[in-house]
Amino acid sequence: MLREEKELLLGYAQEALKSGGQERTEVLWLKERYERFRREMGFMSRQETDNLIYEKMYGASPVKLSDMLKIRYWRTGRHVPGNRETLLAFARALKLSVEEKRYLLQAYYDKADLVFAEDADDSIYRERRARMERLLQEYFLKAHPEKLYQVKISSEQLEKNLRHLYYTDALRYVHTLSSKPEKSHLISVNYGTELNRTLRLVGEIPRTTMIRHLILFGSPFLSRDIINEHLSGLGYLPLTKEHSMAGGERLDRLLLLFLALYEKKCRGKNPLECQIWLQEGLRIFDACFAAEGKETLRFMYFKALRD
Repeated sequence: MLREEKELLLGYAQEALKSGGQERTEVLWLKERYERFRREMGFMSRQETDNLIYEKMYGASPVKLSDMLKIRYWRTGRHVPGNRETLLAFARALKLSVEEKRYLLQAYYDKADLVFAEDADDSIYRERRARMERLLQEYFLKAHPEKLYQVKISSEQLEKNLRHLYYTDALRYVHTLSSKPEKSHLISVNYGTELNRTLRLVGEIPRTTMIRHLILFGSPFLSRDIINEHLSGLGYLPLTKEHSMAGGERLDRLLLLFLALYEKKCRGKNPLECQIWLQEGLRIFDACFAAEGKETLRFMYFKALRD
């Protein structure tokens, strides 16, 4: 990677760091729905409105100051509800429409529109599982023999060793790597259960986790359109310039800038060159965010990876 390219990526990372703490687009949207609810209730004071929302959610009047404050914190963006059930109760109290509830989940909450249990068997779940299976099969087909030799995985045992293959690949995208993954399969053992759950699409799966999956499985054949197609197909908000995380960070804008540069710089190059550029670029981001202690922006990192 050229020096000017590295400097450009560092500039992108610094912009993302500066975006933290700014008022979220999603919070501005929520404030508009809150004010609409106030109008429908006859322009009650905000304290009265917060009390009414609490009563609608919990079937009782607020008792402690903290009861009232949490409604205020949610609508002003200081916090988000701790779980999906509470968020949806908040949405019902505000009389949000079906589409508005979906936006609340996907944009404000940064999660998928639906959550599935272990025994899920409806058509939407089957369709999304089939999409994930296609992504996995693509991932296996692209596994280079030299890489498999390095991590002691035979081409006939790819599915059985998915956990270790994923783990050692992920190491190449974070700054903690000296970029030579260890051969022992024991280093990845702690991530097996979590990886299997997310690939089965069971439970609450953060959007950043899904973005990491899509980058790892799709590399080096990545673009904004490809990632957005899969995010939408899996029930997540596609990459959107205006979108912000819970702390105000503009990760989507960073990714869109990065992918645009990636498509430009790697057009016409062979896949191995593209993959090396991609890994180096994302390590630059990860190192910058790690140095600043911004774990929420380290979208290629997960805690099972060792420093």
